[in-house]
Amino acid sequence: MSVRVGVFGATGYTGRELVRLLRRHPRASVAFTTGSGGGHLAHEKGLEQAADAYMLALPHGVSATYAARLREARGHSVVVDLSGDLRLPTTEAYKKWYGQEHQAPQLIGQAVFGLSEVYRDRIAGARLVSNPGCYATSVLLPLVPLLREGVIHAADIVADAKSGATGAGRSLREDLLFCELAEDFSAYSPGRTHRHVGEIEAVLQEQTRQAVELTFCPHLLPVKRGILTALYVKPTRELAELRRALEAAYAGSCFVHVVDAPPRLSDVVETNDCRISVHAAAPGRAVVFSALDNLVKGAAGQAIQNLNLAIGLPEAEGLASAFEPATTGASA
Repeated sequence: MSVRVGVFGATGYTGRELVRLLRRHPRASVAFTTGSGGGHLAHEKGLEQAADAYMLALPHGVSATYAARLREARGHSVVVDLSGDLRLPTTEAYKKWYGQEHQAPQLIGQAVFGLSEVYRDRIAGARLVSNPGCYATSVLLPLVPLLREGVIHAADIVADAKSGATGAGRSLREDLLFCELAEDFSAYSPGRTHRHVGEIEAVLQEQTRQAVELTFCPHLLPVKRGILTALYVKPTRELAELRRALEAAYAGSCFVHVVDAPPRLSDVVETNDCRISVHAAAPGRAVVFSALDNLVKGAAGQAIQNLNLAIGLPEAEGLASAFEPATTGASA
C-alpha cells in the first residue's frame, strides 16, 4: 500500500512537522503541499489535487470550509483536520469557545474525535477525523481512564499545563519574539477561558456520562516544543489504584507509557510518546504528570497515527517512540 497525502498549511509549524514525518513514512508520500512561499500551492489549488488523504493544518474558521469541500468532492479520501473546527459537538459550543459562527455546520458531529488510544475503534475506517488539541491530548490521556474507572473525583480537578512556544503558531506576535520570550515564564488564558477546555470537557462527559468542570491554566515556556501538564486530583481509592487504572487502559499502547519518575520534556520531544506518572501530594490529594511533544503527539504525529488507523495500517507506522522503561525513580 502506498498512500498519497496532501498537506494544507505546510509552512506552519504543524504543517512542517507533518511533511517531515510523512517523508519518512514507509507507506506514505507527500502528494502536494499548500502554503506561503515558493514550492507550495495556493490552498484553492490544493482542492484540485487528487490524493488518498488530506491533512488540514489550517487556522480554525478556515479549515472547516476546506474539509467540507474535500468531503463533497473526494468522499473516498481520508480528511484529518488539525484545527479546532470539528472538535466540539455543537455549533453553540463552537461559538462559545471560538467566539464566531461555524463556517461548515453540516460537518458538526460527522468527524470522529482523533484521540487515538481512546477512539481507536471509531477511527478505523473513518473518512473524517478531528485531531485533538495539544493541551487536550495531554489532559485527556490521563483523565479519561481515571474518571472512567471512578478512581478520582470528577468535580475537583486542576490542570496546570506548560507548553513550548511552537504551540502558539508561527504568526508574528510581539509576545513570541525571542527577546520577549527568552528567560521568562508566564501564564495565559487562566481558569476556564482557553479553547481546549471545551473539547476536554465534551470528551470527558461523553466518556464518563457525567459533567466535568475543569480548572485549566496554560503557561508559555521559553522552549521550542513540548508540553508538561500537572493534574491535581482527589482520589477516591488508594494511590496504587490510579496507576493500575492507567496501566490497564494503555497496556497495549505503542505510545502512552506509565512511568515511575515525573516525565521530562527531553523524554518525549520529537517522538509520538506521552508519558504519565502518578504521585502522592497533600493528604487526600494526588498529582498526575503528563508529558508529550506538542507538535508530534499533540498534533502531526497523532494525525498520522489516526491516518494509519483509518486506512488499516499498523498505527505506529512511520512514527518514533523513544520509550525505555525507567529503572530508577520514585514509585507511585
